[in-house]
Order: sequence, then structure tokens, then C-alpha cells
Amino acid sequence: MANSSYVESLSYHFLNAAAPPTREERIGACHAFCGSCRQLKDGLQTGCAQLQNRKFSQSGGCQLGLAVGIVSSFTNVVMIIHSPLGCCSSFVGSGGLRKTMRASKGKTEDDFVWLHTNLDELDVVQGGLDKLRKAILYAEKEYHPEAIVIANGCVPGIIGDDIDSLVNELSDRLSAKLVPVHCEGFKSKFVASGYDSAYHGVLRHLIEPAKPYERAIPSEERDALYQARNKRTVNIFNVGSNSNGDEVELSRLISALGLIPKVLPLHASLEDLTHIGEAALNVSICATHDDYLLGHLKERFGTDYLIDTLPIGIRNTNQWIRLIAERFQLEAAAEKLIQFENEQLLKALEPLKRALKGKSVFVGGGETRILTTAEFFASLGMNLVGVKAHNVDRFVENILDDMENTELIIEVAAGQPAEELNILKRLKPDLYIGHMNANGWVTKLGIPNLPLFGQQLNYMGYSGAFELARKAVKILKNTNFFKNISSNVKLPLSDAWYERDPKENIKELEVY
Repeated sequence: MANSSYVESLSYHFLNAAAPPTREERIGACHAFCGSCRQLKDGLQTGCAQLQNRKFSQSGGCQLGLAVGIVSSFTNVVMIIHSPLGCCSSFVGSGGLRKTMRASKGKTEDDFVWLHTNLDELDVVQGGLDKLRKAILYAEKEYHPEAIVIANGCVPGIIGDDIDSLVNELSDRLSAKLVPVHCEGFKSKFVASGYDSAYHGVLRHLIEPAKPYERAIPSEERDALYQARNKRTVNIFNVGSNSNGDEVELSRLISALGLIPKVLPLHASLEDLTHIGEAALNVSICATHDDYLLGHLKERFGTDYLIDTLPIGIRNTNQWIRLIAERFQLEAAAEKLIQFENEQLLKALEPLKRALKGKSVFVGGGETRILTTAEFFASLGMNLVGVKAHNVDRFVENILDDMENTELIIEVAAGQPAEELNILKRLKPDLYIGHMNANGWVTKLGIPNLPLFGQQLNYMGYSGAFELARKAVKILKNTNFFKNISSNVKLPLSDAWYERDPKENIKELEVY
């Protein structure tokens, strides 16, 4: 496989523990940086970038939200949030998003059912396991789910509620599988650790060794068909930022090579998860999201995986197809597909490239997504002035190598809008492409912008490349909305902050 040597060096023997190691321990990610791409790559390899911190930090993300976003998507599952009530502040919106996503994928309507233990001050003193026990028994009696997922928040993690012992106590009394997820936010500065927490619970309690499907045909013939299908199956691992359009496009490209695509795990049934080991290749479209899961699946089932590329833009989609085809000795078919798709797409992009040529762009969001998106817009003739990543680790080494401008400014900052706005006010890009929640701040600065992803929009593959370019042209045709907002709504930042060099806020962590 064409994974980086860093990826190949990782091991994943963590499932004997109740909770996964933090990303600080496991992959040494960087969460504070401001400099050039070249400096970041050098810093990651030497370990210096991982030692940087901030003099002042505005906020950060919560692991619980990301973990729940994965496991709550499964069919016929009840979530129990074991924490004080505030941890559920955004879940009403999550329920609506879940329903919309399932409808877009043609899946049956299945409500997001979640319960809450509502820990209070007395529970902090006496412990909250009695409330959790009642919630589990209520969920079993009232909803009869296939699985009950328990998301452990910060408070029970601090006071020492042993949710794993309670799970062992109740498992034999319930028909539902119990899945504890340790996503206490205080354990790690890296919000993406929530993905590891979710998949740790899934790997330990929901994924079992794959078995051939039962069929009314002789066992020997059935097993032969089972093996033949698996040798051509490619699992595409989706993430919460994928749209159904993205999944359809990537499945189309896999099918065009004569392979069998299967999209999971989000919005899958528990039956789907039991067959997750039945594939010749696992393909991630977000290393930040998937490495913990795919690494464990390789160790358990021996399934190779592709993780260090993302099919956004023409060049990266071409590379994605070639790497998959190489695994199956389908190089000739891949080149024929790439030539056919590129000829059509490049012709369709010509008028859009003329409209975008010379315009400047800044991209902010998840590490792999921003670098591939930035590369695509640079290929359209736009002037890439900077990028901002939530966190960065060595999974993007190959992509950093491919960046033509090694002196391009890159900020690493999760939940630090003041730093990003300082940089944007200095660079004054014509267009900002960023993660949800950032666009409101950027609009108040008067910069036209469009979201980095959207669950109803297509961003990946060749059709996604065309849609990205088309959206950018549409936004830049009329920028009056952004100008009017900026003229009437001011940001809560002083002139002194804008005058300050954002690099001054980064410091090297003291090690004792």
C-alpha cells in the first residue's frame, strides 16, 4: 500500500483497557502552531510542534459531542448521557440532522432516542451509578433497542463512577448490548480523541468476527461465493461531514473499477457492523476520524487500509483512484476512468476557472480536508494565502510534501476564532472556505465565504470538484450580503488585538 511509513509504524493493542489512550500519548498531535507549512512539517518530525501551547486560549471542543455523533447514528440504538444536564445542550439539533441524513440515504425513519442521568451536586458527592442503572433499565423496558450506548461525561469521570462494572453487572439481564464510551473531555486537548473513544466502545462491544451469510445453498458453494465477493469489496468509511452525494459519487468511482463499494459505519445497523471485517480493502476519507478504527480492523481481520489521501479536487481524486486500483491490480482500468472523467471535468471547469483566476482564498477546518481543498482551488488559478487546521498530526505528511508553496502560512487552532480573525484581517482574502461555526465570525469581518462541507451538498470526487468551483463563483458574483453584515455588526475584538502578531500567542510547552 502507499500509506506513509509513519502510518505503517503504528500499532493498536489498546482494547484490553476500558478507555483508549489520548491522542497526546498515541500519535503526538499538534494543537498550537502558527508558521509555514515547511516549519510545521519539520516540527512534527522532530517533535517540537507537539510541545507548543498558547499563552491565551479562548475555547476548545468537547470529545463527548464527536463521540455521540458517531454512535448515535446507528440504527435502533438508545443513547444515555451520563453527566450534568448541560452536556446535552446541542442534541435537539443532532436529532434533526440524524433524521435528515437518514432520509437522504433512503434509510428508514428512526428517531434519535437519548436519555440523561442529570447528575447534580449530591450525585457528585454520593456517585451517580444508581441514576445510570435506572436509566439503563428504563431504556431496555421502554424502547427495546439493539444496543444502549453510555456516553460518560467529565463529572462521572472525575468522581470515579465505574460504568464498566455496572455494564458487566447488567449485561446478562438485558437483551440490548451495552456499550460504554469514555469521552470525558478533560482528558485531552484534542477534541478528535472523541472519535477514538466512540470506536473503542464499538470495537469492544459491537464488532465480532465475521461469519459467512447463511444461504439455502450447499455450504462449500456458499463459502466460495462469500470469499469471491469479499475479494472485490471496498469499505468506504464515511464521516459526519459527508453528504449522501459524496457517498454516491465515491461509490460510483469504485464501481467503475469493477469493485463492490460498501459505505459504513455511520447510519449503519448493528447487522452491518458485524460484517465490517468482510472486505479486501478499507478506505478512509478522513485520517483524523478513522485511524483508530481502521488500525484495529487490520490487526483483527488483516484488512489493508488506505488512509493518507482524500478525494477532494482533481489531483487528489486521481490519486485516490490509483491507490485503490493498485491494490487490485486494476491500473489500466483506473487510467482509462481517470482520462474519461478528467476530460469532461476540465472542459466544464474552464469558464469557472476564468472567473476565479487571481482571486485569493483562505481555507480552515480539519487537517486533511483543508489541505486537499486548498490544493484544488490553487489548481483553478486562485491565490492560496493561508490555511487553518483544528489539529495536525503526521497523517498529513504526504499532503504537506505535495504543497507547492512550502512557505504558505498555516495556523493550528481549535476553537480560537480571535487568532484566526487576526490572520484573516491581515491577509484579506477574497474568499474564505471554512468549517461550520467559523463562517459567522468571518462574515462579520466582511469576507465572502462558503462552508467547507455540508450534509446536503457534494464536495468529493469529480462531481464534487465541479460543485466546489461552481459554489465559489456564485458566492463571488455578489458579495453585498457580507459587506452589509460587516458594516452593521462589529466583532468583539479591539484594534490592539488586530495589531498584535498572532505568532506571539504561541509558546513552547515547558517540560519538567
